[in-house]
Amino acid sequence: MDQSIISAIIIDDEPNAINLLEMYLRRFPSVKVVGTESDALQGLELAKTALPELIFLDIDMPDLNGLALAGKLQSESQYSEIVFTTAHQHYAYDALNIEPLDFLTKPFCVTDLETVIRKFYEKAEKKKQERKIDKFINGQTNSPTIKLPTTSGILFVDIKNIVFIRAKSNNCEVHLEDGTVETITRNLYKVANMLNSQMFFQPNRSTYINLNYLQRIDKKNFKCSIYYNRTIVEESISKGNLALFEKLGRFPLVNE
Repeated sequence: MDQSIISAIIIDDEPNAINLLEMYLRRFPSVKVVGTESDALQGLELAKTALPELIFLDIDMPDLNGLALAGKLQSESQYSEIVFTTAHQHYAYDALNIEPLDFLTKPFCVTDLETVIRKFYEKAEKKKQERKIDKFINGQTNSPTIKLPTTSGILFVDIKNIVFIRAKSNNCEVHLEDGTVETITRNLYKVANMLNSQMFFQPNRSTYINLNYLQRIDKKNFKCSIYYNRTIVEESISKGNLALFEKLGRFPLVNE
C-alpha cells in the first residue's frame, strides 16, 4: 500500500485543541500539517488554497460550524478527506450526510489517529484501483508485444494473449490463450510490472487475470471464472476486491 506523505490542515476554534492535535500528529512521519486555523471562515479559505488531502475539522464553531463548512467544500468539488472532531457525540448522526473519513469524539488519543491514517490509506488504495478499472472500461491502448525470461530462453508474447499469471515459488506461470503454460523466471509482481497494462487485475495475492477473459463472478463463494481455449478456470477473489470487480458492471454475477 502506498505510504506517501499526507498533507493535512486543522480547523478548530480552540487553539489548545489545535496544539494538542499537532503534537499527536508529529508522531506520524506520514502526515504533514501544512496549516491551521481557529476561525471557521478563514479555515474555509485555507482549505481552498492549501488543497490538503486531509482536514481535521471541529464541528462546534462560531460563525460557521464544521458541518456547514464541509458542505461548502463538497459543493465546490474539493476532494479532501474530512475527519470531524467534536466534544458532542450527537453530531455524529448529522455528520453522516457529509460522509467523513472518520469521526473523533474529544478527548481522543494517538491510537484513534492511527485508525484515521489507516482508513485514509485504505480509501486511497481503493480509489487507485477504481481509477484503474475506469481506465480499463473507458478504453484500452494497443496491446504491445513484450519479452519474458523463461526457463528455456525468452518468450515474445502479445499481452492480449496472456489470460492469467499465477505465482509459483520465486517464479510464476503465464497461461496463454492457446492453452500453453510458460514458466517465467521472475516473481509475480515483477512480471505484473513488466506488463504494465490496465487489462490485468489482481483478485488475490497469487494471481493476476486479464479482464478480457473474465466470464463471471460468484459473490457468495468469492470466486471468478475465466474462460479461454474452451476451458473454465476458477480463481478466488478477496473480499476487499469483490466490490471493485462489481464496478466493472459488464460481467454476470451469481449468488447475489
